[in-house]
Amino acid sequence: MPRIDPTDIAGINERARTWAADGEPVSPIDIGHIIIGESVIDALADLTRSLGGGGPTLMVADRTPMSRRGDDLKSLVESALGHVAAVAVRRLPDDPDAEFHADLTTAQRLADELPGYAAVVSVGSGSITDVAKYARHLALGESSASLPFISFPTAASVTAFTSALAVLTVDGVKRTLGSRPPDAVVCDLQTLTDAPPLMTRAGFGDVLARSVAYGDWLLAGQLGMDDGFSHVPSRLLEPAEQAMIAAAEQVAGSEAAGVRAVTEAVLLAGMAMSIVNQTAPVSGWEHVISHFLDLTAAHDGRAAALHGGQVGVATLIAARAYERAWDQLDLDLLAAETTDADVAARRRTVEAVFTKYDATGRMAAEIWRDLEQKLNRWCTARAARGEFVDRKRAGEFDGFLCTAVRRGAEIDDALRRAAAPRRFAEVNEPIPASAAHAAVRFGHLIRTRFTLGDLLDQTGWLTDETAGALLDEPQLL
Repeated sequence: MPRIDPTDIAGINERARTWAADGEPVSPIDIGHIIIGESVIDALADLTRSLGGGGPTLMVADRTPMSRRGDDLKSLVESALGHVAAVAVRRLPDDPDAEFHADLTTAQRLADELPGYAAVVSVGSGSITDVAKYARHLALGESSASLPFISFPTAASVTAFTSALAVLTVDGVKRTLGSRPPDAVVCDLQTLTDAPPLMTRAGFGDVLARSVAYGDWLLAGQLGMDDGFSHVPSRLLEPAEQAMIAAAEQVAGSEAAGVRAVTEAVLLAGMAMSIVNQTAPVSGWEHVISHFLDLTAAHDGRAAALHGGQVGVATLIAARAYERAWDQLDLDLLAAETTDADVAARRRTVEAVFTKYDATGRMAAEIWRDLEQKLNRWCTARAARGEFVDRKRAGEFDGFLCTAVRRGAEIDDALRRAAAPRRFAEVNEPIPASAAHAAVRFGHLIRTRFTLGDLLDQTGWLTDETAGALLDEPQLL
C-alpha cells in the first residue's frame, strides 16, 4: 500500500472524496498546516505569528517536566514564541500539587480566559490538546471570529492531535464532544523521540485499536445500531497502521524511524475520525474498557494509566473475544424482543455497578442517560437484528473476521515486538485483576456507541466467567 503523507491535507481530502461511495457524506479535513520535522520549534513560532498576526499568544501546558536534548522543552517553546509575540503561559492544573484531569470544567474555565488573545498554542500530549481544543471551541461558540489554535505534541501517544473531537470527563465519565480541529499541528521529531518510550508505545496501542474497532463499527451498522459506517477512514489509516506495525522493533527502541511511524499513524487516525465526525473507526469495545479503568481509578486508589497502554491490552482481549464468541452467539436472544423488564434490569445493573464508584449517583445517572438511548435504538432495530441473524446463519458475515478484525496472535505479536503492554499488570500504573475484570465485564455500558461488548452481553455470552477467562489467557497472567 502506498504511503499517505499526513502533511498533504489537500491530497487527503481529494482521496477521501474519491474513495467515498455515491452520496456518502465525507467531512473535509479542515486543518491549515501540518508540519513534521527534525527541529521545527522555530517553524512553530513563525506559524503562530502568521496565524495570530503577531498578537498576544497563550501557551497552554501542564506541569510535567519535559526535556529536549537535555534542555527544558517548555522553556524552549516559550522562548521561541516570545520572539514573535507577547506570550502568556497557562499551566494546568491551578494547584501545582494536584493531578491534571482533562475534564469539561477545566475546559470551560480556560475558555473564559481566552478573550483578548490572538492565538492559542497547546504544548503537551492528548489531555492538554483536548482541553485547549475544546476551550477554544467554547470561546468561539457560534461566532465567526478567529482564534487560531496550534497543537505542539510532546509525545506521539494518542490520536487526538488532528481530530475535530475532544475526549473530556463529564460527571466522572469520559465523553467524546464535538469540537473544531486545530488550525495547525507542528510535530518536532526530536521532541517526540526524547519523550518517554512508554508514551510512543501508548500511541502504538491507540492506533492498533483499529484492528478490532472497525469490526465493532461494521457490526453496529449491520445490526441497525449505527448509520454512519464507511470504508473511507480505513483506507486512509491502513497504510500508516501497517507501516507502524512493521516498525514495531524501532518503536520498542524509541528509534527515529519508529517514532516517525507512530507519529504519522496517530495524525492520520485523528483525520480518519474527523472525516466521519466520530471516533468509531479507531474506538470500540477496547476503548470503553480503558475508559472504565479511568473512571474507577480514583475509587480504587490508583493513578490512571496511559490511555494507549490500556487500549493496546484491551485490543488484544477484544480480538480473542471475537475468535471465541463468534460461533457461540445465541442468535435467538439476538433477535428477541427487548421488554420493559429487560430495560429495568439493565438500569439496576448500572446503578449497582457504578454507585459503588460514586455514592452520589451522578456517575450512574450519566451512564444510564447514554445506555438508555442505546437500548431504545436496540429495541427499534429489531427488524435489522432479525435480518442479521438470518445472514449470520447463512455464513454471510464470517468473512468479516478476516478482513475487519486482526487475529489475536497478530496483535499479540505486534505489541510484543513494540515492547508495549500485553496485560493490564504491565501498564505504567498496573491494574489489579479485580479492576480489569470489572472493566471487561461492564465497560460496554458507559456510552451510546454499540460495540462487541454490547453484542456479547445481549446474546448472553459476556458473563463473569467469560470475562475472567479472557483475562486468564497465559499471556495475560
